[in-house]
Amino acid sequence: MNFGMPTLIELEGLEANISLCNELGLDFIEINMNLPAFQAECLDAEVLNELKTKHKMYFTFHLPEDLDVGHFNKRIREANLKVVEDTIQLASRIDAPLINMHMNNGIYFTLPNRKVELYEKFEEEYLRNILASSNHINQMLKGTGVKLAIENTGIYHKPFIRKAVEMFLEETDCYLTWDIGHDYSSGKKDEAFMLIHKERMKHMHLHDAIGERNHLKLFTGEIDLPYFFDLAKENNCSCVVETKTIEALKNSTIRLLDRDKGFSLT
Repeated sequence: MNFGMPTLIELEGLEANISLCNELGLDFIEINMNLPAFQAECLDAEVLNELKTKHKMYFTFHLPEDLDVGHFNKRIREANLKVVEDTIQLASRIDAPLINMHMNNGIYFTLPNRKVELYEKFEEEYLRNILASSNHINQMLKGTGVKLAIENTGIYHKPFIRKAVEMFLEETDCYLTWDIGHDYSSGKKDEAFMLIHKERMKHMHLHDAIGERNHLKLFTGEIDLPYFFDLAKENNCSCVVETKTIEALKNSTIRLLDRDKGFSLT
């Protein structure tokens, strides 16, 4: 079971993140592609491979969170799939084992007495687009050694999202990321789905939570962390310590290494 860190907004550039990763004894960095410097076209595979070798670590990728492979507009959907394709190609060239992806809720209309989600209203068309996209992505993944892991974000109580994720899980190279902080703060809306499909879980985002507040330092909130560590070990998950500041990441990593809690990075 390997532990990693996200790219932090406090740090300038990838090498600064690598320096902190080495300082903390972590195994990998999850490159957040929401940031302008970390778009696929801005990253050089040769440079990334040199950094991997030099610092004895590796990379995973977090796709942009506004990515939407179920979009009703064909041109927009194709552009989003091109982002996925470029990322898979880059990941393959540097032997990155995993790409993390969010599902997109889509647009909703607000009426006087209710909210109408368009992907729910036009579910058949949405799922048709998802099926085509999941098949296409799986073809891109084949032979690369790269896994796509879909992250829960507190939205699996929505039937159209559950059906979409299950379409992805029918593909051989598609798996799940369990973000335990998002799940806890949503009132555990994703937990039942994740446990039903726990054999497909290959990645975790670890952060603590108190009520709706998450991304807290590990062991400072209300989440039963030992339970999730056991689950991660059982599934041989890679785990991102997804706190958002340098101080919180350092504090969380120290706590992980605290033998009194029974955890270590080995």
